[in-house]
Amino acid sequence: MIHLPRFRILITGLVLLTLAALAGNRAEAQVVDSTLVGRFQLAESYIRAGQYDRAIGLLEDLYSRQPTTFVFFNRLVSAYELVKRYDDAVRLVDEQIKREPLPVVRWAERGRLLHLSGREDEAQQSFDTALTLAPDSPASYRSVYNVLVQLRLFDEAVSTLESGRKTVGDPNLFRAELGYLYGLTGQHGEAMKEFVALLAADERQIGVVRSRLTRTGLSAVVLDESIPVVERAVRDNPLNRTFRELLAWLYEESNMYDRALEVNRAIDRLESEEGRVLFSFAARASSAGAFEAAQRAYRIILERYPTSIIAPEAARGVGQMELKWARSLGERAFEGGERVPTPHYDAALQAFERFAEINPGHGLFPYVLLDMAQIKSDVFFELEESKELFERIVARYPGHPAAHEARYALGTLAISQGRLDDANLVFRRLEEELRIGEQAERARLEIALVHFYRGEFEAALTLLEAMEENTSMDVANDAIELKVLLFENKGPDSLATPLREYAAARLMVRQRRLAEADSVLRNLRDQYGSHALSDDADFLRAVILRERGEYAAAAAALGEIPLLYENSFLADRSLFEAARIYEEDLGEPELALELYSRILTDYPASLLLIEVRSRIRVLRGDGVL
Repeated sequence: MIHLPRFRILITGLVLLTLAALAGNRAEAQVVDSTLVGRFQLAESYIRAGQYDRAIGLLEDLYSRQPTTFVFFNRLVSAYELVKRYDDAVRLVDEQIKREPLPVVRWAERGRLLHLSGREDEAQQSFDTALTLAPDSPASYRSVYNVLVQLRLFDEAVSTLESGRKTVGDPNLFRAELGYLYGLTGQHGEAMKEFVALLAADERQIGVVRSRLTRTGLSAVVLDESIPVVERAVRDNPLNRTFRELLAWLYEESNMYDRALEVNRAIDRLESEEGRVLFSFAARASSAGAFEAAQRAYRIILERYPTSIIAPEAARGVGQMELKWARSLGERAFEGGERVPTPHYDAALQAFERFAEINPGHGLFPYVLLDMAQIKSDVFFELEESKELFERIVARYPGHPAAHEARYALGTLAISQGRLDDANLVFRRLEEELRIGEQAERARLEIALVHFYRGEFEAALTLLEAMEENTSMDVANDAIELKVLLFENKGPDSLATPLREYAAARLMVRQRRLAEADSVLRNLRDQYGSHALSDDADFLRAVILRERGEYAAAAAALGEIPLLYENSFLADRSLFEAARIYEEDLGEPELALELYSRILTDYPASLLLIEVRSRIRVLRGDGVL
């Protein structure tokens, strides 16, 4: 079978070689005329078109005229291989072997072609010959090793390198290659011994080691067999930082964050890093959802290094970590209209307040004020207090990125308080000032939403049509959803009464007037029955149920939308939101995973696929956000 993508890569490389031969090699440029170059390019075009016999005819003619021109030889060999004319390819390689003083690479290539043709014994003889030509040269063994790996003969590749190490008399030869091969053949402990020895000789190879381990796959078996080897290396060489870094990384890959913390703590102390190593670890642990380990790391930094340069960042990191923790648990300040405990949101707010008190002149101060204001606004709905903080940021730090965010938030607050004119003014000024970028696009979307809430549907649609397609995924998805809603539901009725009522309900939900919104949606359903807006209305009612804390009912309602409205634009989003409820609110990850997987199979063109795959990886334990 001919693998065209791989073949085209070969073509590109060979064309580049041709250009190098003609432009860079003056001696050959004198003998390779433009006619031959043109015939070579014609042969390339025939191969791209799948006309291999015509291409081979041209290449054979070129080779017969100039057998010493490497690109002609190499291209003809690869063309013979494409159509499985292995004997002809071997014949060409034999001719080349006679021309070269030390044809190690050619004998290895000969063995590869013979193996592909099924003549395995002869192939082995060619490999043996390649090694005997220069038995004291590591390059000989690498040449054969490369071919064996291409053929996926991993055990034979291992034997070749082990033999080379013994023959050359250098026990440190081929550490990286053998580590990789041992991993491929399931000898993970032996692989790690090679990698440890490689790092002992050159600590800069840590990136190579991690890359090789990742390529072979960090399964539970790999980690279980590798970790004891590195633990032993750390015990035997307690001052070797690279060994500790490798061990900490393996612990993190095994989700053993408590152990990883202790290793990073030792590195930080032994290397006098004053919290920098711990800070990086805390950020990774927080991103992976290992919040307790992250919390401990931040606490160590603040207690042990309170005056270090990293301490203020750690202080803010505590707040950010508590925010992620709260969101992962689905904390809400209100359920069913009643205030409920929010320990992690409270802890986040307290951490930010402590930062603001201790570090009023720090560069992160405006961002921390923004963090505090957003919690008060989005979680606790303390709108006036958050408004004061946002206005303080804008007044004190004009032109700062945090001020742009604060102004945007002031616009959303104005919408929440029913001040649509004020909101429109804020967003227009922000959009005019920024012009390009994600924040500008977010402001444009909000302006379109203000028009939508007012029932100015043509104006909203005009703005949505003008938005950039390459904006952030969330903004793009929301803009597309609103655009589809307007296209589908403007209808022949010039008053667009159902759409106006639905827009009013959307605004009420945003203003947390949930009972009023629910009443409007019920009336809409009763009055207009199976209107095109029915799926949107049902989706919005499910949002209201979730906001009220009726999670099971919300998930059930969302799950029904794809069944009731098979062609609805909201079908995939309904499943996604139902999955989020099962994951974040009901603590049923299996059901969430089932729904996320269903989106992949039932809606392969969904705009949510990137986020869906990310959530699936997290739930399966394959990776983190």
